[in-house]
Amino acid sequence: KESTFSYLRKLSDPIQQDNTNYDDSVLYGGNNSLSGDLVGLTKKIDQKILSANWSRSTHRRRVNDNNPGTEGHVQHATDSMQSLLGYNHFEGDWSERNSTTYHVVIIFGKPLINDQVTIEFANRIRTLAKLLKEEPEFRPSLICFTGGVSPGNYVSDASAGYLFFRHLCASQSIPINDIQTKMWVDPGSSDEREAMEVIASELWRNHIKLWLHESPAIERLNRHYGVEWTVLERKIDIHFTLVSTEYHLCNMNDVHHRSPGKSFLQPLVSLRGLVASDRWNNEDFASDSGYYSDTLKRKSTRTGQTAFRGIENSVDTTWSFHYGTYPFLHGNDEAVVFLGQCYLLGEELTPLLVNMKGVVEQTEFFQRDNYLLLSSIRRSLVSLVEALYTEKGQSIRAGVIKHFQSHGSNRLTKEDVKIIVVLESALLNLGRCIDLVKPAGLLVSSVPASTWSRALDALEKSMNNIISVCDPDQPLEATEWGKLCHEDGNVI
Repeated sequence: KESTFSYLRKLSDPIQQDNTNYDDSVLYGGNNSLSGDLVGLTKKIDQKILSANWSRSTHRRRVNDNNPGTEGHVQHATDSMQSLLGYNHFEGDWSERNSTTYHVVIIFGKPLINDQVTIEFANRIRTLAKLLKEEPEFRPSLICFTGGVSPGNYVSDASAGYLFFRHLCASQSIPINDIQTKMWVDPGSSDEREAMEVIASELWRNHIKLWLHESPAIERLNRHYGVEWTVLERKIDIHFTLVSTEYHLCNMNDVHHRSPGKSFLQPLVSLRGLVASDRWNNEDFASDSGYYSDTLKRKSTRTGQTAFRGIENSVDTTWSFHYGTYPFLHGNDEAVVFLGQCYLLGEELTPLLVNMKGVVEQTEFFQRDNYLLLSSIRRSLVSLVEALYTEKGQSIRAGVIKHFQSHGSNRLTKEDVKIIVVLESALLNLGRCIDLVKPAGLLVSSVPASTWSRALDALEKSMNNIISVCDPDQPLEATEWGKLCHEDGNVI
């Protein structure tokens, strides 16, 4: 049998994998080797962490799902879209909630171009508008628009998105009850994590206490070591519907499961739990409601009964993903499709970027799956760049220049030479990153802290190169305002 290290290299690098069958004795060795112990221990740690993350974030299951053997399937899914759809299936969307649930919609902005809403940003907003039009029962209590002022613009993404949404609803006769559904615009957030923190703060300040006062109180008897007391329990459920493009939501879901401490969704988790209970002195909190005030007086005049220890308020949060299809992969323009493919490869590196930042900050371990992802993405990008050198590639390069020429939104694509130079630079940095983290990815040896910092720098440069040259997004044409569908009939 071949050595354990040889086996590990083939196992970890898809390029080297073949059809050879290996049994567990090859992986762990017959002599308790150090590498075998490390592999076995790492596998057990991974399983424990993944199980714990899944238990914390998706502890609820759909009521109508009676298959107990599928609960952990989504967490271990390798395909990010499969994982997202699986999460929606087990967690349930807005329609799975009871009638007392408060619904909050969050639309994630996308940077404007010349202060104009782009095609992809319009796609996200149209996705929500279609949901409101096709589902009359879906009337959220709050709709939040996120996104600050992007470089080169004067208008925030959130403000522009809100105006486009209002115009779209008016054009399509989509009713919005301003009393039932409140709007909130966040013009200052710079990224998803900051946006979620600001939304959570807004809910704390202006909504949660009001919703708690509207919810009925249920008397609960507690008994501990022979001592009995009662509390009035008020609980509200808040369900968030997160609206964006599919790749964006997949990244958010992956980061939440892979790097919970750095999850963009962590502020929504932090809303859960007891809220301003003040269980021993509730007169001030209860005085806002005649019912609770009368209850306190009635309890205080009863003698020989169990003690009344106030009002207990709690909040629970859930969320589901409502995605719009990325609009640049299914057109007839080969150059736009090429750009879209490259752009998505760059965006797919986001969970790896978050994990590697955690490694550099010494708050996370490097996840071996990310090494395979890194290698796979680089090979895919190599194939796309090689296509530029073919006869067909000449027309693609010319098409890329033409695509950006009308708006002048991308200075790096005015010459086809620059397109190739930037993409090859991205490949070079990606390859450098792979070489630096390879010992950890193959479980051969440890990687020094300084090397992790260099690998992170190379990864960031590669992603910046790809995004700077390959985002095919353009301002939405004026004739497309007010439409739920693009001119070719597809929702964009």
